[in-house]
Amino acid sequence: MIFTPTSNIANKVRNTRLPKTKPLLPLFELISNSIHSIEEAQQKNVISSKDGKIIIDCIRNGQHDTLAGLENIDIYPINTFIVTDNGIGLDKENLDAFVEADTDHKIEIGGKGVGRFVCLKAYKELNIKSFFIENKETKSIQFDFKPTKEGFTNFSNPKPNGIKNGTTIKLSGIKEEYQKHLPKGLAEIGREIVSHFQLYFIRETIPQIILRNQNNIEINLSNLFKTEFKSEVKSGDFYIGDNKFDLFLTKSSEFQSHKLHFCAHNRSVITEGLYSKLVDLGKKPIEEDDFKFFYQAHVVSELLDANVDTERIGFIFPDEEDDEDNEKESVDMNLSKIRRASINCIEGLLADYLGSVREVKIEAYKPIVYDELPQYRSTLTFKSEEVKKLPPNLTKEELDIELYKIEANWRLEVKEEKNKLLSENKDITSREDYVKKYEKFVNDFNEIGKSDLARYVVHRKTVIELLEELIESNEDGKFENEDLIHSVFFPIRSTSDEVPYDKQNLWLIDERLSYHSFLASDKTFNSTPQVSSTENERSDLLIYNEAFAFSDSKIKPHNSFTIVEFKKPQRDDYQDYNDKKNPIEQSEKYIELLLEGKVTGRNGRTVEVTNKTPFYVYIICDIKPSLLKILERREFEQTPDGQGWFKVKSKHYSAYFEVMPFEKVLEDARKRNRILFEKLKID
Repeated sequence: MIFTPTSNIANKVRNTRLPKTKPLLPLFELISNSIHSIEEAQQKNVISSKDGKIIIDCIRNGQHDTLAGLENIDIYPINTFIVTDNGIGLDKENLDAFVEADTDHKIEIGGKGVGRFVCLKAYKELNIKSFFIENKETKSIQFDFKPTKEGFTNFSNPKPNGIKNGTTIKLSGIKEEYQKHLPKGLAEIGREIVSHFQLYFIRETIPQIILRNQNNIEINLSNLFKTEFKSEVKSGDFYIGDNKFDLFLTKSSEFQSHKLHFCAHNRSVITEGLYSKLVDLGKKPIEEDDFKFFYQAHVVSELLDANVDTERIGFIFPDEEDDEDNEKESVDMNLSKIRRASINCIEGLLADYLGSVREVKIEAYKPIVYDELPQYRSTLTFKSEEVKKLPPNLTKEELDIELYKIEANWRLEVKEEKNKLLSENKDITSREDYVKKYEKFVNDFNEIGKSDLARYVVHRKTVIELLEELIESNEDGKFENEDLIHSVFFPIRSTSDEVPYDKQNLWLIDERLSYHSFLASDKTFNSTPQVSSTENERSDLLIYNEAFAFSDSKIKPHNSFTIVEFKKPQRDDYQDYNDKKNPIEQSEKYIELLLEGKVTGRNGRTVEVTNKTPFYVYIICDIKPSLLKILERREFEQTPDGQGWFKVKSKHYSAYFEVMPFEKVLEDARKRNRILFEKLKID
């Protein structure tokens, strides 16, 4: 007998896809063919409904006689599988379909007509021997199928020798690149087969399948399913548009993780880990009644059946959208939508278990939020469902980031709701409904406001603690330089036009310093556009406060300047009448330079600086003997608390000088903010 293939077999194999990591897929194809063949034999009453049987022999590297006498041969690589069934056999109809390259013979049961090409992608040849009944007489055919142009060779018609019907296919000579990914253990291969065809086992439509080694050690896969896959099956369904999906959830004691299987025609096509999508399932097995297991979820649908690709390694859907909002707007079906809906279905099936796990997790996170991250208390209360889905055992830093993401989404929801309410207010069809929406919006808006306030209070406490650390000596017994300390109050070499309000900490000195027309930080006078000067002198902080007139004010406000100088902690080399080593003299020089120039206000108006312009000078440093001598010589007075020194000058210009040690800055800042810290319970 000579077959004439309908296309170049070598080209068909070359153009067939099979990832190197899926070396068992050819075996699955043979098993699937055997299942279909047995089903056809049962439908035609060739065998009874309970007599279907498939035997899979694993042939390993080495001498057969030697392997047959060894107790454990799972350590030897497999090079060949022999699959034998008692199905309908390769009768004329099935043989014609086998010869036709792109047959649609079994399309109604999911046949793609490419299984044999998938086999030749990983193996060197197929050896086929089949027996079938024709006109009440057993007939036979035997041939080899290879990845050549013709494909078919070595035809014969062996004697039945008592065989009535059935087929034996030898999958010979696995290629090296596939063999290194092929499992060796008999039980492991058995589990993979059960997992791939698990829907058949769940629905109890699988024929008997025996998997055996050359030493006659064998596994009945139905028994394997009953012992390692708990018989209790949870099931649910969901719809995406008009498309219905069914989901089956089983328990496996041997698989090493929770899995989600997208299936077509009762076979697993894409398998994904469930942990990354449902972190509360955990990475370790779940234990119930001394049974440890991982969940295996199987999703089936006519839509998946219709869209599985030719090689059964994926689905033919448009490119997936990563963004959930884009998915909602898209009318195209994709695997991401199905995955999301599947996860929601699993959430429902495991609601009791997941609920208890999440309650324990939330209780563990509450102390961290209430004691260390109080800005997220409202998030924990009002977005609890989202918080419950966070991974367990997060560190404080990791929890901070995850809660920030949830809060950011909440803010966006509130903002969108505000815009929607404003739009609806133009044409209110249901006043009662609108009031309910408005009340919810106001409640959410207020809670977010509380979070903002809490976050800012926590920020202030952190800044105070940071400054306290910086003014102490480090491990080497040295103190930080003034630039680093300067940056705590305001970023160095920048202006208020470049630094937002919440990134500066002038409140450490005086709350009023946060409100100003412009601020230059460590900038030379000639590089500050608002100041008319050609001098290269630079103050640590130069702050200009532009005055505003109010109709109800009897006292005319004045434009004013604030100058802040920082000195290194514990410095004690100050010298009077030396503008390089005397911060008071430095500040007086800055005042004189400003008096000689002009200033541009926020409205672009030029303002003359006169001897009536108030100057406030703050010098932040430790008061050591060399500085104390200068202060006493210049007749400075001590502040009422005895920690700082001050002086008012009014003869030639109006200036208030205050020398503040770091301890006073810290203590005053703590006192001003203590009530906030106490209310937030972070004091």
